[in-house]
Amino acid sequence: MDLFDIVKIICFYVLVASGETVNGIYRTLYLNRRMGIKTAKNVSILSALFLCFLICYFYVPIIGITSDTGLILLGISLSVFMLLFDIILGRFVMKVRWSVIMDDLNIFKGNFLCIGLIVMAVCPLLATILHRKL
Repeated sequence: MDLFDIVKIICFYVLVASGETVNGIYRTLYLNRRMGIKTAKNVSILSALFLCFLICYFYVPIIGITSDTGLILLGISLSVFMLLFDIILGRFVMKVRWSVIMDDLNIFKGNFLCIGLIVMAVCPLLATILHRKL
């Protein structure tokens, strides 16, 4: 892996983070009012995963990772990046309390963010499998 590959991967992270941020803004401004916060969070997990899948479908081939192991590692690193991005954005930009951040990750409180991060980890592999078939 050379420097150009690392730049492509960082661009991939930024692209997904940008899409997820727009998805979160849409949820906050529109869905929360129409569906309620709890339902809107659950719906936005699905739209966020769909958006991530689309980005993976079009961008992962550009990165050039072809092995299934490499794609899973890319997905895991993407999920870790997004977790850190969400925590940093929530805590240090939006000044959200730690308890609220931890609640967002708690499946027992009806939040599916951690499940979304797990599914996100396989998005590059699933998108590439679909890309290979088509």
